[in-house]
Amino acid sequence: MSIDYATIHLCNALLNLSYAGMLLALWYRRREPHLMLWAVSLLVVSVAVYGFTFTRNPIVVAVLLTAISVNISLVWAGARAFDGRPPYHWNLVVCPAVTLTGYLYLSYLGTRSGAAALATALLAINVAMAGLYLLRGDGGFARKATGWVLLAYAPVYVVSIFLDLAYDDSQLSSVLILVSDFVLNNAFVVGLFAMMEERARIALKQLAITDQLTGALNRAGLLGKFPDGKVSAARTLLLADLDHFKIINDTFGHSGGDTALKAFVSRAKEFLNKGEFIARIGGEEFGIVLAATSLQDAADRAEQIRQELANAPVIWNGQSMPVTASFGVAVGERSESFEAVMTRADDALYRAKRGGRNQVVA
Repeated sequence: MSIDYATIHLCNALLNLSYAGMLLALWYRRREPHLMLWAVSLLVVSVAVYGFTFTRNPIVVAVLLTAISVNISLVWAGARAFDGRPPYHWNLVVCPAVTLTGYLYLSYLGTRSGAAALATALLAINVAMAGLYLLRGDGGFARKATGWVLLAYAPVYVVSIFLDLAYDDSQLSSVLILVSDFVLNNAFVVGLFAMMEERARIALKQLAITDQLTGALNRAGLLGKFPDGKVSAARTLLLADLDHFKIINDTFGHSGGDTALKAFVSRAKEFLNKGEFIARIGGEEFGIVLAATSLQDAADRAEQIRQELANAPVIWNGQSMPVTASFGVAVGERSESFEAVMTRADDALYRAKRGGRNQVVA
C-alpha cells in the first residue's frame, strides 16, 4: 500500500485555508493587524504545501520553500503586532531571500540534497526564533504553549535534514514533516485563538478593577490587593481627598473636574515605586498604598505628592486650575485588618480637612 501524498497535501492545504478564513473573518470585524498577518501566513503555507505535489523542479521547489519561510516570518510579524510592536522587516525579507538564493545556488551546483538541507536548516532557525519570541513575551499559559509548539517544528526540521542526507530519494523525511505538521499546525492555530481569548479575559479582569476615568485601580482593585483582608507591617495607606472639588466642578465644569482627577493620579504615580499603587475609592477620594514602614517616611512621601500638586496648577482649556489635596496617613501594624488601617487613615484625613485642608496628617 502506498501513501497518497497528493491527497494528504490537499487535506493539509484545505485545513490551513479554513483556519485562514476564520482569522480573516475575525479581522473583518476587528481590523486588528495580527489577525491579517496570521491569516496571510496560513494562506501562503496552504499554497506552498499543496504546490509540492505537482513538481520537483528545483526552481519551483525553491519558490515553495521560500513561501514557507515567508509563512514563518509572517507568523512572527503577527506575534509582534499582537504585542503592539512593528515587525522585524529584516526577517520578512532576509530569511526568505537567503532560502531562495541558497537553494537555487546549491541546486545549480548539483547538490539537491545539500540545497534541501540548507533550506530546511534556515526554516528551523526562523521558526525557533519565532517560538522564542513568544516564550519570552508577557503572557499566560496559552502564549507559552504556542511558543513551545513553534519550537517543536525546529527538531522536526533537523531530523528531516538527517533523513534526507542519510537516505537519498527516501520518503521518510516527507512522511515525518507531513505527520508532524498535521499535529503541530493544528496545535499552533488553536494556540493563536487561545492567546486571543486569554488576552481578552485578562483585559476584562483588568477592566473590572480599574477606574476608567483615571486609569487607577478602583475600590475593588484596591481590596483585591489584600485578599486575606490583612495589611502587613511593611505597608502604609495614604488617603487623599481633593480639596473643594465641588467648587472645581462648578467653576470649570465636569470636564475640568475630570481633568483634575486625572492630573492627581498622574502626578501621584511619579512618586510611586515598584509594588506601590493608587486607587480611586470615591468621587474625589483616593487610596495610595506605599511600602514605607515608618509613619514619618510615609508622611514625607505624602508631602512630596501634596507639594507637587499644589505648586503646579493644572492647565485645562488654556486656563490655570488650582488643585490641592489633603492627606491622612496610617501605617499598617502586624496582621492588622485593612478596614482598621483604613479607619485610622480616614480619621487622619478628617483632621487634615478640619485643620484647613492642603496638608498631611499622620
